[in-house]
Amino acid sequence: MAWGDRQAMRGLSRLESLMPARQRLAKGLALSVAVMALIAGAKPQPAAAFKLFGYNFFGSDEKPVSPDAQTYKIEVVIAGGDKDIKSAVEGASSLYSGKDETPPPSTPAFLSKARTEYDRILGTLYANARYGASISILVNGRKLEEIPVDATLPHPVPVVINVNPGPVFTFGRIRLENRAPHSPIDDIPKTKTPERLGLEPGHQANSDIVLSAEQAMIDAWRRQGYPKAKALPRVITADHVNNRLDVSLAVEPGRLAHYGRMTVDGTKDMNPAFVARQTGLRPGDQYDPAEIELAKRRLQRLQVFSTTSIVEGDAIAADSTMPLMITVSERPLHVFGAGAEYSTTDGIGLNGYWEHRNLFGEAERLRFDATVAGVDSTDPTKFTYSGGVTFIKPGIFDPFTDLTAQLLAKREVYDPYSQNTFRARIGLAHEFSEQLTGKIALNGEYDQVEDFYGKRNLVLFSLPGELAYDTTDDKLEPTRGYRLKGTLEPFYEAKFGNFGAVTRIDGSAYFSFDAMGRYVLAGRVAVGSIVGAPANELPGDRMFYAGGGGSVRGYNFRSLGPKLDNGFVVGGRSLLEGSLEMRIKVTDSIGIVPFVDAGSAFSSAYPSFDEDMKIGAGVGLRYYTSLGAIRVDIARGLTPVKGFVIEDGKVKKKNTPPFALYIGLGESF
Repeated sequence: MAWGDRQAMRGLSRLESLMPARQRLAKGLALSVAVMALIAGAKPQPAAAFKLFGYNFFGSDEKPVSPDAQTYKIEVVIAGGDKDIKSAVEGASSLYSGKDETPPPSTPAFLSKARTEYDRILGTLYANARYGASISILVNGRKLEEIPVDATLPHPVPVVINVNPGPVFTFGRIRLENRAPHSPIDDIPKTKTPERLGLEPGHQANSDIVLSAEQAMIDAWRRQGYPKAKALPRVITADHVNNRLDVSLAVEPGRLAHYGRMTVDGTKDMNPAFVARQTGLRPGDQYDPAEIELAKRRLQRLQVFSTTSIVEGDAIAADSTMPLMITVSERPLHVFGAGAEYSTTDGIGLNGYWEHRNLFGEAERLRFDATVAGVDSTDPTKFTYSGGVTFIKPGIFDPFTDLTAQLLAKREVYDPYSQNTFRARIGLAHEFSEQLTGKIALNGEYDQVEDFYGKRNLVLFSLPGELAYDTTDDKLEPTRGYRLKGTLEPFYEAKFGNFGAVTRIDGSAYFSFDAMGRYVLAGRVAVGSIVGAPANELPGDRMFYAGGGGSVRGYNFRSLGPKLDNGFVVGGRSLLEGSLEMRIKVTDSIGIVPFVDAGSAFSSAYPSFDEDMKIGAGVGLRYYTSLGAIRVDIARGLTPVKGFVIEDGKVKKKNTPPFALYIGLGESF
């Protein structure tokens, strides 16, 4: 295809003369990635500008303009007026997309940038199945290719990009040679195959479909243990008479491979042998790219490394083994952090921690935590406190099992009760699969409880267990999938001699109405039950309450539950609550979330609806950051509740507030 005003070749022709330009474009686009560097030990620098909510602080982020800069104004003209093609060409054109940015530093630099436009525009036309296009770029009324590099141009110089996109091509004959044998994973709808990607006769012949289909053929072989599968030269023919694109693709699978020797590089304080073990990859096992990706996530889960990579060896040995190079970069040994949240019903909550990430060279973590919550007065005796120390030993038996030991002391002060707890716990956490995890522990504690039943001291031994299944696409901001978590805690309370069990099941689901996850319907439900002991012989933190952030917004925290004859709210032995949210991203950084919550706790061991379900509704604002969404919710309880609290030994009224404001980090569920 000739450049300028010259028309694309007609009749049957090989696209081999066209595809190199497309390939160069693809490489260029692939390299258009955002890179962020964190520089440690740099010399102090003046405060730089930064932007928050669209505003610049501490200076300007504008780059200085060279005195020799070549300014320009640009127009894109599409023959036939196709708006989609015009939008695609404008997006591909670096001159058009950069028209409001710092201009090229000189006229030669401007002309050099302009000459790259042909490949960029041609690439986007191929991506839109236009293989018979003509492109003309006029600079100051002259054809770009006729302007010498040392030309003098006016400021701003007018630029006109004329594109005749030609007809839309469809796929004609399709030939796919040496495909991998069919496997069960091919039947999973999300598995990419040439057919699912659209490489079928009669389908619009977008060039990216060809490239994606070729990669899908390679990936199919890799999934079956052939890491060195590669594409053979593709044959693509454009029939300009019938506006068809004939495609012939072939793959060379190479040899079947198994994991060979694993080498670890980059460790400083970590034991290299332990790092290799924690990948879960065993020498001699057949190669599986999914296992390689899972191994990377297992290393990241250790929380010791800032970066991890597993690089396959260049060649497969005669014994069919392929070496692996594991490269890691260790984080600092010590880390501390802090957080805060606020609501008008619960007050201010503060938390902080200090952690040693690698005590003995195998990612053992020692962490100290402290929290203070319910800060809505000047009397510290009404605050909720906790402090604890936790030790975690990863890979205690195998790469998928961690040991956790914890000592905790806390004081809780809530409207229905106050409680002092001293707890010791030791347990195991196991990763059954990427989605399924489990925990079990041995727990012992001493509790001092005061509520509307009176005062009591309890000694409790329990065996808490948990199973969690998570299919969501993102841990912080899920847009698709669901989560299920079930907890069961059999217990024995020595003071009253009660055997019993606490059970709770939580589920949430997420559905996106669009591919980008800008409109997400999210819902959750929770149900709980306590059997084997009456409410007045249980710790306050084991009983069920509803209300507050994370429960039924618009009501005081833990203010919803069964009432005594005198109207006092006490803890329930069962729970039912749920929430529904519509998460709408107005921009990439701003979202609004209307929501409704409902729930209550009940005196019976199973939800009996002897208490009315309370409903709260409101709207939230989200500001999305790399750390998660900053959440601001305002809610109102639709059914006001008259309640009581104990303050300084006296019973006082505390009713549902007109509105409740909640501020925190992360989505509500």
